[in-house]
Amino acid sequence: MNSAKISVRLLPWILITILAAPLWTAPAAQAQTRSETGRHKPPPPPEDEAQAKTVAPHERMTKPWYAGVIGGVLGGSDMFRVEVVSGLPVPWEPGFTSKRFTVSLDRNFEMGFFVGRDLNRVWSIRGDVGYSRMDAVAEALVGQTGAVFLFDRMDVLNLGLGVEARLTKAPSYPYFQAAILYSHLDAASDAELTQGNLGGRIGLGYLQTFEKFWGLRFEVRLSRTGFSVGDYVPQAELPAQPTIDYQTEDHLTYFEFLIGLQVSL
Repeated sequence: MNSAKISVRLLPWILITILAAPLWTAPAAQAQTRSETGRHKPPPPPEDEAQAKTVAPHERMTKPWYAGVIGGVLGGSDMFRVEVVSGLPVPWEPGFTSKRFTVSLDRNFEMGFFVGRDLNRVWSIRGDVGYSRMDAVAEALVGQTGAVFLFDRMDVLNLGLGVEARLTKAPSYPYFQAAILYSHLDAASDAELTQGNLGGRIGLGYLQTFEKFWGLRFEVRLSRTGFSVGDYVPQAELPAQPTIDYQTEDHLTYFEFLIGLQVSL
């Protein structure tokens, strides 16, 4: 009878031991499944492949030399101003009558090409050529209102040589440029205005790269060069030339908004 009572007292503890056994064995089984023996680990990649993955795409794909075509809008500044001292309207050779007018270079389409070479990850050198046929227009006072007349036409050839600096290290990046500029003006009617001048250029741009070898450029540039009218004086269509107040500029300013296509060589 005593043995029966002992069995009854031990029965709850036996049941608890049986039910708790899975809880004790589960952590041990999970720890065993998480342990790494090295037998199922993939082999490390070759050294060359690992290094290739760490190199930026644009550093592996592009070549140091590049070239392209570019085009957009070229605008110019004032060239000279004329005012009749007597205040009376006078007929001028281009075919308009006015007592006061200002001649400036009007906006027109520009086309060119460029070639450059990367020196390192930041700096590159670049040379470019741009051409435009620009109208020299006279903004004249006619009566009490203003009007615009064609005064002359200028073939403008700009040659630039300078540097570019990348502003970020991304494959597509903004950049800053500075260049020495030679500008040649070839006047269609007044040969005295034909000349060549030195100047400078600064600009900002963005290069959007595609694939391995090409990209698109978006540029805004500001240039300034010397300018001189020499012995040129506007002529009136009168037997006797009127007395005029003649003010000329000693420099020209160009504004450019351009889009270009670039390819690696």
